[in-house]
Order: sequence, then structure tokens, then C-alpha cells
Amino acid sequence: MHKKRSGAAAVAGALSVAAVGGLLAVAPQAAAATTCSTNVYQRSFYKNTTFSGTPVKTDCDSAISQNWGTGSPATGVPTNNFGVRWSVTRDFGSGGPFTFNVSATDGVRVYLDGVRKIDLWQGTGDTARSKSVNLTMPSGKHTLRVDYVNWTGAAKVSYTYAPRTSATYDSVKPLAPTGVKTAYDTTTRRTTVSWSANKEMDLAGYSLYRREARTGSTWTKVASTTTGRSYTDPLVNPDDRTPYYYEVRARDKAGNTSSGSADTIVRPVPTATGMTGSYDPETRRVSLKWTQNTEPHFDHYTVMSNEMIDGRGTWVAIGTTKGNTWTTDPVVADGEANQYKVIVTNDGGTTEYVGNGSLNAYAENEVWLNIPDQIGPAYAPQLSPLVRCDAGVRVTVSDSTPAPIRDFVGFQVERREAGTTGDWTVVLHQGFDPRTDMPSATTCDGLQTDGRTYEYRAFTYDPSGNLSPATEIQSIRVDDISWPTTG
Repeated sequence: MHKKRSGAAAVAGALSVAAVGGLLAVAPQAAAATTCSTNVYQRSFYKNTTFSGTPVKTDCDSAISQNWGTGSPATGVPTNNFGVRWSVTRDFGSGGPFTFNVSATDGVRVYLDGVRKIDLWQGTGDTARSKSVNLTMPSGKHTLRVDYVNWTGAAKVSYTYAPRTSATYDSVKPLAPTGVKTAYDTTTRRTTVSWSANKEMDLAGYSLYRREARTGSTWTKVASTTTGRSYTDPLVNPDDRTPYYYEVRARDKAGNTSSGSADTIVRPVPTATGMTGSYDPETRRVSLKWTQNTEPHFDHYTVMSNEMIDGRGTWVAIGTTKGNTWTTDPVVADGEANQYKVIVTNDGGTTEYVGNGSLNAYAENEVWLNIPDQIGPAYAPQLSPLVRCDAGVRVTVSDSTPAPIRDFVGFQVERREAGTTGDWTVVLHQGFDPRTDMPSATTCDGLQTDGRTYEYRAFTYDPSGNLSPATEIQSIRVDDISWPTTG
């Protein structure tokens, strides 16, 4: 019993075992599914003309072109009354006008997506007959099927399908190429563009186009190929940092050209983006920040500054970093606009162009900051000798700086009691008439004749309210005897 169980188990491991009337009936296992290469027919042989039951044999066939004569087409298949079925599913791209050609003895039928397009279904003996059908193939994937039967006599069959490539019939544009990839070589400083094979059966080739990555630029044809799907653009010279868009277009044998593939940008040197900046009036430092570049050929940034004076300036490098932030040394708070830029160097040593000193309002790697003016006028004004006025002390201040180089807009006079360290009181804050040759301001500071001594000093001030250095302090005692009058 043990041996019988072992034997039954061994048989069951390779065969399907069933009990029939108390006996073991052995049935063969189903054959593994046949998988064929892309666009290759799967072919099945039947030992009947109704394509019923399990095929005797299934294999792959690259073309339907058979002449079996009067013999059997395959082992286990009779010489007469047999059937052969071919089927294939493929991508026809944009589709368009096609021709189906068939020639066969006896019966042959051709189907497109299950719809019969050719029907020659009668016995012919050894004589073959042919038929051609013109039709429009829809775009995308479709299934072709050919059924052939041989009743008697010679077995011959052939079938082909092909696009009609004359411009008279074909006005369907190919599909745009896909899978476009670009690679920039930082050593040779050249760009290689590659793309996937187009699905069109009537493909004549491809054209590669390029344009500068700026508004208003136009496409230029770089190259044309027939079967090649990769091209290295020789245009980019060692000093060219211009970003370019690339696209690929397909053309068919009828002269139709597809639309362009999805545009792919190539930057020989990456560009920093999202740059912002802020100024801290306490530390007088500028803090800069931008988006970190992640391109594989990125190496480092150079931070540039440009202190614009009357709209002119020169870019100066202030440091390098691999990060995306930078804090400057203290800057002069002179009320001018400071411009900052970050430029990138790739791992091949190529650096972006710095450009001129003007601001590019659209550049994402530049920022312009208005630095507050914290610098007062350079020189103190002249404080005239203090004299008496009807209500107190007359104070006159003036400045002889020539008009073209004046850096102030008014005068300020302050007073405090002599011998104290208290706060100064502003007794005059006044602009001057810009039409005068020598700007000046005068006030009569109302004080009681109390015998006290008072100190005065004067300044000029600029549009931001910054004060110049103070004049020398003048003192005066307020009583009826010791101080002169204005007359």
C-alpha cells in the first residue's frame, strides 16, 4: 500500500488523475500560454474547420505567408479539413489609410477588432485567389485576426497590411514623439537629446528643434534623422550659458509632420530661483535666501552685490556657498538701492554670466533692496553770534555749501540750560528756501530775563531726518545788562 500511494502521488505530480469506474484515468495538463514578441502573430492549429476545441499547437509567426502544399501543416494536424488562426494586437499610432491584401486557397477571413473586413470562404482546390481592401485604421491599439481553412488540395495563404503612404490618401499627422530626455555633459558642454520610438508604421523620420528659453524666441531645426532617436547638439559652445527648449517632431512618408513633443528645457548651468532679501537696520546686514538647486550638475553659488549709485554699478563677488542663504557684512546705510544676485557654477566649472549692472525685473535670482538712509549731512552749519530780540534770544543759522552738492533740506536749533546734562529742547526745525544763494533760518527764542545762562547748538538735516554734526555750542546769559540787543 505504501508503494501504491507513492506511485499514485508521483503520477499525480505530473498528470491530472481522475477515477473512472474504479480505474485511474490520466488526462494531459493544459499547455502553458504562448507569449509572442511585440507585433508578432500568435498562431494556432486546429484539426477541424470550425476552430473548436483545444488547438493542436500554438506558436508565434512573424508573417502570414505559408505554402503547405497537400501535406499536414503541423504534427497532429490532418492534411485536409484543418484550420489555422493568426492574431496580433499592436499600436497603430495615429492610424490613417491602410490596405489589407490577402491571397489563399479555400477559405480565408480577415477581422479588425472582431469586425470582418475580408470574406473569401469557399473551396478552391489548388487555385488561390486574392482580394485587397482599403480602409481607415483608427489611432491606438487594435487587434487583427486571420482565419484560414483548408478543405482539400493544396494549402496556401498569405496576408499583409500596410499604410497607404501617398499624400493623395494620407492627411493624418503622426503622433507627437514621447519620452524625450535631455542630458547636458558638463565636460564637453554639449546637450544630447533622445526620445522613444514612434508607433507609426509609415514613419519617415524625426526632426529635432531648439529655441532659446525666452519670450518671443522661434524654433530652429537642429537635425533630421530617419531611424536614429538620439542627437548631440553641437551648437552650445564653451561660453554659451543660454537655456534652450528642445522638442522632437515626427514625419511620415506622405509628408505629414506631427506637432512637437512636450518641450524639454536644458540649462547648461542651473539657475537659482525664488530669491528674496531683507535689511536689518539694527545690524545693518542684508539677509538673502533662495530655492536650493538639486540638479545633479549643480556645484556651488556665488553671491554678488551691486551698490547702485544713480542707477549705475558694478557686480562684485562677496562669497560662495553650497547652501541657499547668505548674510552680508554690515552695509553702508546711505539710502541707495543695493542689488544682489546669486549665480551658479556647475560641476564642470561653467558659471552663469553675471550680466551688466542693471536690474532684470524678471530674473528670479536677483533682488533689489532700498537701504534706509542713516547717514546725516557731512558738515555742520554756521551758527551766528547770539543776540537779543524783543521776546528773548535771536538765533540765526546758515550754510554756505554750493547748491549742486547740498545734502541737507533744513536746519535744527536746540537749547538747554548751561551747566546741566538734561535733554536739549528743539527751538527751530525749519526748511530753507532752495532759491536762495545761502540757505539760512532764524528764530526768536522766547525766554524770561531770569539771569540764567543757556547753551545753543545747530544742525542741518537731510530728507530722512538724519542730522549733521553739531556746531560749536554758544552760551548767553539772559538778563537786561549782559546780552546785546538786535538794535
